[in-house]
Amino acid sequence: MAAGYRHALALTDTCLVYGWGDAVANGHGQDQHTPQRVAALAGQRVKLVYAQGMSSCAATENHELYNWGRGGSQLGHGNARMQLTPKRVEALSHVKVAAVAICSTHALAANTDGVVWGVGERAAIGLGDAHGPPGNWVVLPTLIPNIRVRTL
Repeated sequence: MAAGYRHALALTDTCLVYGWGDAVANGHGQDQHTPQRVAALAGQRVKLVYAQGMSSCAATENHELYNWGRGGSQLGHGNARMQLTPKRVEALSHVKVAAVAICSTHALAANTDGVVWGVGERAAIGLGDAHGPPGNWVVLPTLIPNIRVRTL
């Protein structure tokens, strides 16, 4: 299970995702007061779900990453638009995603070898000065040099 700001996700033992709560990040694109299967992930065998703030994401058994919500550039789709339903992060299509961490200003994803990519505020993902100029954001997943993490 995962919980964010006014929404929650549940992953069943058959790899299905259910979401409820606020429309911004529950995966349905509309307020949902009871758990309902997230239709945009139908046909995907999800192994992990994550939620934080107004963002959510899911990693599949095929190591694909889907995300949605009001995460701005940290969603990794190359723009700052809100994404109300799950969308695959195409910029990571070459990566076998094994771990994810998300928050309100940035997100990180690691592959099965522990190599890390980040999006969002440059300083938060390890790519720059926190006091840099406005717009100091990375909007597409970028390799974070000199770090490897342990993944399960």
